[in-house]
Amino acid sequence: MRTLPVLTLLATLLLPGCADMTLSNPFETTSDVNEVYYDQFPDIAIPSDMSVDRSRTLISVAQDGTKVGLLTVQGRVERSSLSNAIMQNMSKRGWALRGMVAGGKTLHIYEKDQRYTVIYLYDQVTTTAMEIWVTTRLNEGALVPAGGTFGGSGEGSGQPAFYLTPLPESGTNSPGGVRQEGLNQ
Repeated sequence: MRTLPVLTLLATLLLPGCADMTLSNPFETTSDVNEVYYDQFPDIAIPSDMSVDRSRTLISVAQDGTKVGLLTVQGRVERSSLSNAIMQNMSKRGWALRGMVAGGKTLHIYEKDQRYTVIYLYDQVTTTAMEIWVTTRLNEGALVPAGGTFGGSGEGSGQPAFYLTPLPESGTNSPGGVRQEGLNQ
């Protein structure tokens, strides 16, 4: 019978100390999406809590020296706050938001000078992934051939080896009304 009052006394002394303990949630996002760094594209900010996934990245250099391609990053950030931070950071760096779709996944389309960027955000099991697609604008009337033959002046240059351009209305003899033209070398 003596142990019950002793246990009650110990519980009374120790339990209030447990109320001050803070336990962190291992699944809680801890990111500050406003702290950024730059990787392949010098005018596209990446939150510092996200890291580049090189196995899902493909960067090439266009003939004019502009980097184009896909940069994939992932990290423990909340997708909605990441989306808002991306919109603010892209706007600060001169990118104009041209379209957006938000839902289970998020898609942003931006334009700046002669470049386009598509940013695709989606949740993974424990992280959020962000794919950053950057491309240069094609000349008016230029069509990339079916099959996407790329190579330009050398394999991996990021520019099509040739474009398809529409033929004038009169005298089209080829199927589809297009002809193949080589790039100026």
